[in-house]
Amino acid sequence: MPSAVILLHNANQLTDDDSDRFLACLSTEELLRYQRFLRPLRQREYLLGRILLRFAVARLAGIAPDAVCVTERKNQAPLVQLPVTGSATPPYFSLSHSRGWVACAVSGDTALGLDIEILDAERDVDAIGRAAFSGAESNWLSSRPVGDKVADFYALWSSKEALFKLMSAQEGGTAPPEQVAAGVRLRSGSDWHARTWSQQGLAMTLCSRDRLQSVARICLCGATPSAWSQEITQHLPQHLPQHSLQQSSHH
Repeated sequence: MPSAVILLHNANQLTDDDSDRFLACLSTEELLRYQRFLRPLRQREYLLGRILLRFAVARLAGIAPDAVCVTERKNQAPLVQLPVTGSATPPYFSLSHSRGWVACAVSGDTALGLDIEILDAERDVDAIGRAAFSGAESNWLSSRPVGDKVADFYALWSSKEALFKLMSAQEGGTAPPEQVAAGVRLRSGSDWHARTWSQQGLAMTLCSRDRLQSVARICLCGATPSAWSQEITQHLPQHLPQHSLQQSSHH
């Protein structure tokens, strides 16, 4: 069955030297987009996301990160291309960020949509739900126990965002369906399946076109792809199918 891997990192941990090293890996059009972000944190999120994407795709394809070509597309996810001499096809991927945290999901098997959201107990989640959710979804949230309401709000919100990304990434994508039916929050539909977790103070949802057998979630701490490779290798025996995020000899 299909599997996926989610790599998670905190852009707030990047030093100026780390940023300079990563900037050297970007294309000209990526640098131009990076420079258009006004907030330094958003710049770091974008930068880290593009480097994580190259790293994750390269690991899955068994090639060097600098062999992965990333092309910007207006109002769309970036286009990933592998060397024409290789036999592998580009994997499916999805990126998300929230207040410095950056996540990249990859799969060689099925289309993905990923969303992460920082859990913020200070927000009026009922009011936001009434404004942003459908009637059925808002009513479901209002019925939730007070102690669970913040987590439930973010689980529903991230699920809607992840499903929107999944649907948008597919040709002839349709509008995301309702996430609540008969008073129950849905975890799957005819062409989508969702998994939601809480990790590092985040609500994280991964939607996939096909049901996933396994999803490895790895929180990275290092500041270089070589360090990330070592961290991932430590997880391989326990969490990752060998074909999911294979070791590349180029790192």
